[in-house]
Amino acid sequence: MFRRWRHRQKCRALAQQSTREVLSEYSSECANLKLDSLANTPLISVDLELTGLDAKQNQIIAIGWTQVDHGRMRFSSNRHVLTNAEQSVGHSAAIHELLDSDVAAGIPLGSGLQALFEAARGRVWLFHHAGLDVAFLQQACFSWGGVAPPFIVLDTLRMELNLRKRRNIPVQQGDLRLSNLRASYHLPRYTAHNALIDACATAELLLAIAGRMEPSGSLKLSPYIRYF
Repeated sequence: MFRRWRHRQKCRALAQQSTREVLSEYSSECANLKLDSLANTPLISVDLELTGLDAKQNQIIAIGWTQVDHGRMRFSSNRHVLTNAEQSVGHSAAIHELLDSDVAAGIPLGSGLQALFEAARGRVWLFHHAGLDVAFLQQACFSWGGVAPPFIVLDTLRMELNLRKRRNIPVQQGDLRLSNLRASYHLPRYTAHNALIDACATAELLLAIAGRMEPSGSLKLSPYIRYF
């Protein structure tokens, strides 16, 4: 309860500090967001493609997202944007298969952030391995809008890790990778790899995890929420 109160205070303060209206409006709604069950809490599942793993040195080159309402994915909300970067994709191209020429044709990062935070207003964020994505988004927003915005987050990786610990299920290296974890839930394998596909894959995984945790009803989200 105290963490939520403190986060509300942070949201309200940041709403007054941002130089970007969309971040101010987003932060204001974040302060008033009500957390309930999966069926009653709007979500936005997000994935980023990056030039590296250091939020202070590397950059976002693609953002994908989909919204989840009433415990169902809204495919009409799907969005995938490439954002241009000031640095080469380098060795990261082997992971996301984006070339410098692809990135050069992207939109400015600020435009991508504008669209993303408009879509995220009034929603809980969903990531797989949230810490990395949140760090990049906060760094990017600080450079663009003068604040590192607040986040209310579900993390499928942490949810599954906690579930396995409670059930004394051993975790081997690689078990919690998105593709491996989806396979353990008998979810389909996606051969293509981009930010939107991974955002959708994460949303599907959440629904599978929630079904296992609460097979007879809608999962209460509060115990699994993290605040940034």
